[in-house]
Amino acid sequence: MKSILNRSKFYLLLIFILVLAGIYVFTTLEQREVPETTVNVINVTTPLPGASPEDVENSVTSPVEENISGITGVEEISSVSSNDISVITLTLQNNSDIKEVTQQVEQGVRKAEKEFPERASSSSIEEVEANTPLLSFMLTHEKNDDLQDLESFITTLDREVLSVEGVSSTLTKGLTEERVEINLLSEELREYQLTPQEIIQELEQRLQPVSLGEEEENDKQVSLLLEESEGIKKLRDLYVSNASVPLSDVADIQRAETNREDIITHNGTPAINYTVYLQKGGDAPAVSETITKIMEEQARNLPSDISIHPIQSQAESINDIFNDLYQALGLALLAVIFITSLGLTIFGALVVSLTVIASIFIGLIPIPWMGVDLNQISIIGLIIAIGILVDDSIVVNDNIQRRYKLGDQPIQGAITGVKEVYPSILSSSLAIVLTFSPLLFLSGANGEFIRALPSILITTIIASTILALLFVPIMRYVNYQRKKGSFPSHPGLLGKPLEWVAKTYAYKVLPVMIRKPLITTLAGVILASSCFTLIRYTPFEFFPDADKDVVTVDVLAPQGTPIETTDDLANEVGAFLEENEPVIQEVSVFTGTGLSNLFGASLDQSDSHTAQLALHIDNESLKATNMIDKWEERIRSEFPEADIFMETIVQGPPAGAPITVSISGNDMYELLERRDQLKEKIKTEANSNIVTDNVGNLVRAKEYEINKDSLEENQLSQTRIVNQLQLATEGIPIGDLYSSNDSSLAVQLFQKNNETLDLSAMEIPIPAESGPPQFINLEDVVSETETEVLPQIPHKNGKRTVTLRAFGDHDGFEQQVTSIVEDQRTKDSEEFEYKIGGEESNQQDFFQEITILFIIILLLVYLVIAFQFKSFGLPFLILLAVFLAIAGAVVGLFITQTPISFLGVMGMVSLTGIVVRNAVVLIDFVEQRRGTMNIHQAVLDSGYARIKPILLTTLTSITALVPVALSGDPLFEPLAITIIAGISFSTILTVLIVPSCYMLFAHWGKIKG
Repeated sequence: MKSILNRSKFYLLLIFILVLAGIYVFTTLEQREVPETTVNVINVTTPLPGASPEDVENSVTSPVEENISGITGVEEISSVSSNDISVITLTLQNNSDIKEVTQQVEQGVRKAEKEFPERASSSSIEEVEANTPLLSFMLTHEKNDDLQDLESFITTLDREVLSVEGVSSTLTKGLTEERVEINLLSEELREYQLTPQEIIQELEQRLQPVSLGEEEENDKQVSLLLEESEGIKKLRDLYVSNASVPLSDVADIQRAETNREDIITHNGTPAINYTVYLQKGGDAPAVSETITKIMEEQARNLPSDISIHPIQSQAESINDIFNDLYQALGLALLAVIFITSLGLTIFGALVVSLTVIASIFIGLIPIPWMGVDLNQISIIGLIIAIGILVDDSIVVNDNIQRRYKLGDQPIQGAITGVKEVYPSILSSSLAIVLTFSPLLFLSGANGEFIRALPSILITTIIASTILALLFVPIMRYVNYQRKKGSFPSHPGLLGKPLEWVAKTYAYKVLPVMIRKPLITTLAGVILASSCFTLIRYTPFEFFPDADKDVVTVDVLAPQGTPIETTDDLANEVGAFLEENEPVIQEVSVFTGTGLSNLFGASLDQSDSHTAQLALHIDNESLKATNMIDKWEERIRSEFPEADIFMETIVQGPPAGAPITVSISGNDMYELLERRDQLKEKIKTEANSNIVTDNVGNLVRAKEYEINKDSLEENQLSQTRIVNQLQLATEGIPIGDLYSSNDSSLAVQLFQKNNETLDLSAMEIPIPAESGPPQFINLEDVVSETETEVLPQIPHKNGKRTVTLRAFGDHDGFEQQVTSIVEDQRTKDSEEFEYKIGGEESNQQDFFQEITILFIIILLLVYLVIAFQFKSFGLPFLILLAVFLAIAGAVVGLFITQTPISFLGVMGMVSLTGIVVRNAVVLIDFVEQRRGTMNIHQAVLDSGYARIKPILLTTLTSITALVPVALSGDPLFEPLAITIIAGISFSTILTVLIVPSCYMLFAHWGKIKG
């Protein structure tokens, strides 16, 4: 320490350089609204055209699942087998290497593909990214046809937007894709004695690029090209068969719209939605500014009757949130300066304030390497840190001041002042670090959401401890030399009142408290214990609503509803709400695949029967949660033909249904019977608002059976019949038709005589050894029956699994559903498995995990204190402060009726590290004086010496968080109130009970000396 003081200028310069580095890191950190969360999910998608869900399951899904099961790092495999497609989703375990798992999945899938039917397409394997919507726009026009002409505009816009660093992807909804449809004419085919198979072969050959190679001419290589027409003209100019019949003579060839996946409207007007997604680690405000400029430039190329409406901007939300948080951060810094000036000299207050500011910036230096960016959680972490960081510097500054007043020389006073307090500072700082370190290992989305808080606190606490033991003594030493030992007897704006408080506490209050230590201790413990009974009278809300101006509405029509019908229904819902609720300012309808994470909303399983509405409201007149309470039940009764859910943005990871019930078994129809039974019981016995499932009702279908005897008689193959049925229904994909500008259109071949398949009107050629082909009627080979079929077949970990989602908001709902399921389980055979999950279960898992982490935290803090004091008894005395603090937190939440929430629980855990410091410093002072005076006097002197730093640090911590507690932010209010109430309650009882408990321990012989 002496060498450091002698080279004070060098160390001050080093600290200044580190502060500059921290400022640079702070200004360059990426900004976002909420912390990024990792989505460890892999999707395997396999199209199988013309196949039923059962065929898809047997031919694709099951073989793939068999080949990828057992891969290390995969937590769950779920799948859905639907008409024409198999989608398998792999959820990975935390900390799994997604690249390595993807490689293993690809090997398994390629092996399974060898068993696929010929018509199956190759499987696509995709790592799902948690891309955050950055900006979203609506392009509107009164006529949808005019919007469809914007494809080239979107292509140009995409090219520019995707070139911007920080953009991961874009998504356009509402544009209708086109294809070339070739509809074979049955009469003309018969006239020219042609079969569909001949035309298919000819088309497949001619749609492939023609290569004639090269030849040498005059010692140069010359490419040989075949001049061909482009686009549809190429097909119309095509000749088929040996008879060289123009394709246009036997088929209608035209461009046509494909089946629409999305229908978008904005305020009742047809629209196209264009959304830009932020890359992981991207800086939202900077990227948003660039994209906005591009949109403004490109908008000049739009027709004047096309309007652009922004509907979401993450940058605007970030600016609003950060302005409020920066104000709170500034007020917290002012609180440090003001509170410290009450009990310290002006110079002492300045030193403490500079130490806090330097600790923050130096503590930020390693933050980028810890995967933390600038978001709401990290800013709140800085505000909390301010209240904690002041402790070390106040304790060191106050003790050096005390040594100088006792007459120590400059260097000796600084060295002794640090030596007397550094053991307690190091141990209490280590206790705080060990308190927050386990939170870094909190699993899942909750862990990623909160990780910035412990990261910020750990790094800034370490920086604060180093600066308190280095920067503070250097500054006090330099100032002592300049002032030549002149010190006020009662420093600070409230120096005399604080001196009176110290003497009153030490020599009037403490003697009374420690006179009967057992009674005092028991009274404090009983009082604190009784506070925990208030939990049952305190509201609970795991993650609060964000109080934003958006309400989303999910509209789920019956399975199999056409997208146009669903769109009409969704627009009726929107029009009804807009007509009856004046706070609604805009209504956007997304029919089909839904909002795709706009406003944090998406659909688990989207199809033509699903839609989502985004309602922008005046939330100053009516809060989003109040609007949901007002309209959800009414809208459900108004439109009983659909399942309808109203939600708003939640400040936290996405939440699922309160309760999910999974039923696994072999027979899908038996599973559906049990599903129906449980649905009815949950609705009636558990008073559930609504219960949905992942299968839906059976849908009406026509089933075609091929007569095998007729096949043999007519020498026809089953493949020929299947192809003919496909031609008459969905068509057969032939390939892609390319133009000179590299654009392409898919080509689909049909042979339709009617809009619906009429077997009696269809003929199929019979191969002949010679002469023209003969024809028979298709109904002679195929029979048609009406039936009902499954819309899809879901699997979970290889088993057929039906999952119910139950919604209810009354007390005991989870217990009621659990009881119903358990009752069903006992009645059922072992062939069926039941599993209960959902958001309620996830919350229980979180509380179990945080309880384990809290026990680990207490053990770590216990070991640190035991090591410092070389005692197994004293740590229990100091951990009493934690018990008192948590009791105080419960009181604070109860009095303000603030919900116990995720961040409220985080605040309680944080109190463990925050409040032990006062007790550690207090007891450490007593222990240091035990050798020179009796225990009674040592306790009184310690109370006199430590009460002022304890009061100053407590007041600073509380004042720093008051702006957050009064901000009205539903996410951070519970955190701020928890810490304020916990520190206040703990400080009051700590200075009264801990000395009494210490005397009690000494009386019982638990303390040596």
